[in-house]
Amino acid sequence: MKTRSSSSSGSRPRSWAPFRLTLTGGTRHLRIIWKNLLVLLAVLLVGGWFALAGGLYFFVKYRQGFPEVRYRQMLFIFMPSQRKAYEVGRGNYMVEKAKEYIRENEWGKALPSLRIGVAKAPGNREGRLLLAQFYLAARRPELARDLLVEGLPEKVTDADTDYLKTLFTFLFQQQQDDAVVALTGRLLRGQTEPTPLNRLIALAHATAAYYRGNYDEAEDILTTFELSRMRDGILLNARIAWERGQRDQALAILRELSRQIPTDEEVYGQLVTYLRDAGQESELRQTSLLRQLAYPDRPRPRIDLLYVYDKEKDKTRVQTTIDDIFRDFPENTETLLALADFAANTGRPELARRVLDHCRARNLNWEGAALMTVEAYVVAKEYRQALATVQKLLADNPEWSTRYASVFNGLQAIANYGIGETGPAYAFLKNFLNQSSVRAENLVAVSNRLVTVGAKSEAREVLVHAVQSDPLNQAALSGLVRLDIELGQTGELAGSIRKLLKMRKPPVAVLQSAYDTLGGDRFLFAPDQAAILDEIAAYLKNADRQKS
Repeated sequence: MKTRSSSSSGSRPRSWAPFRLTLTGGTRHLRIIWKNLLVLLAVLLVGGWFALAGGLYFFVKYRQGFPEVRYRQMLFIFMPSQRKAYEVGRGNYMVEKAKEYIRENEWGKALPSLRIGVAKAPGNREGRLLLAQFYLAARRPELARDLLVEGLPEKVTDADTDYLKTLFTFLFQQQQDDAVVALTGRLLRGQTEPTPLNRLIALAHATAAYYRGNYDEAEDILTTFELSRMRDGILLNARIAWERGQRDQALAILRELSRQIPTDEEVYGQLVTYLRDAGQESELRQTSLLRQLAYPDRPRPRIDLLYVYDKEKDKTRVQTTIDDIFRDFPENTETLLALADFAANTGRPELARRVLDHCRARNLNWEGAALMTVEAYVVAKEYRQALATVQKLLADNPEWSTRYASVFNGLQAIANYGIGETGPAYAFLKNFLNQSSVRAENLVAVSNRLVTVGAKSEAREVLVHAVQSDPLNQAALSGLVRLDIELGQTGELAGSIRKLLKMRKPPVAVLQSAYDTLGGDRFLFAPDQAAILDEIAAYLKNADRQKS
């Protein structure tokens, strides 16, 4: 019996209870089995953590709408690597959600999603670029700049090439040339090897220096990184030579470059522009004619020839070239629009109407040609016909009163000033300025037309509006300075000149005119006259030094 009892006792399963209650001498004792207690606590802790991680997983996935979350990330969220993976994944997801909101035009939801997404996933460059566009729309270019620059690693590699190109393009569009110089200077510190990446950065540095008139610095960079033998570097050298006043050298560089890469449209366009500015009409005609013969399928040389023949008053060749364009490019909307633009710029309403009728007959887009027909009448000073054409177009296309409200208001304002109807003219002008979608370039164009009809005060009002809507538009600010001097408007002249001096290569002719005029008795008591004269003189002196 004792043997069976002993055997039975030895086979009893082990108890994992953390407590044991014993009775000794009629007294109960609670005994804590520490080993079992610790095991139980560990099991409860692990089980609880798994349950908590599961709860977090389902909460994040379904309540917060993050389907890409992984249970492993919630389970090991305390580990830096897993927490970082979760944050980056959530950031990328927020960027994708923002893109959905943008497609649905829900801008108010897209912006916070982008902010959170970029903050959590700083490596998401697509999110950075989208958020930068929001900052630009809100007129906060400094936030966009900082955001994009922060997306660049301390040490760039070939993998960063596309992002660098985007960043440089943005900075140049915002005329933040000093920021480009600072950034490229940091990236090129200690670098002299002409690798493709270094050349990209160096070209941006040289371009920024060129824009600010620092030609020696630009040339040094081009030489150091052997860019002077490459297409972009050669183009920049030609532009530097032109700005220094070395026009023959600039043209020689472009002629040779055009010979080496004859199909390059930018090189051809730059050569044509310089030939036109230099007044070398004979070579311009020859260059465009040879290009037309070499590339008969390209319309650009023919349009260039039209302007040459028009300037030479060669009506026969103008007409022949026009007929050839209609014959060779009957379905090319872009070319026909360029032809209509030529008609508008040179005051040929009959040609603009021919383009319009041609596009209508062939079911091509004809709206641009219709607008240019009105402009052609204005340039030809056929103001009443311009107004009649507007009324006919609006009667036939009522929706245009909204779609092209700014264009028609601007043209009708000019036409009414042209016939002396100042009341309706000013009403149309006010409507034109009240349009929020008008670009600064269009404002400048209307201002120039207003000057031609003698409405200089109104032209100035339009330029003020242009500068307010686009402070970086140099043409608008230069025109405003020019008109303020002409009209004797001194109240804002000093401030406008100072803004102009901070821009890229402000036009020396405008500054010289301002210096000569402000130094006269008429502007003796103009605000800040002495100080602004000193600033203009300092700039002109530095510009002369850079040219030498």
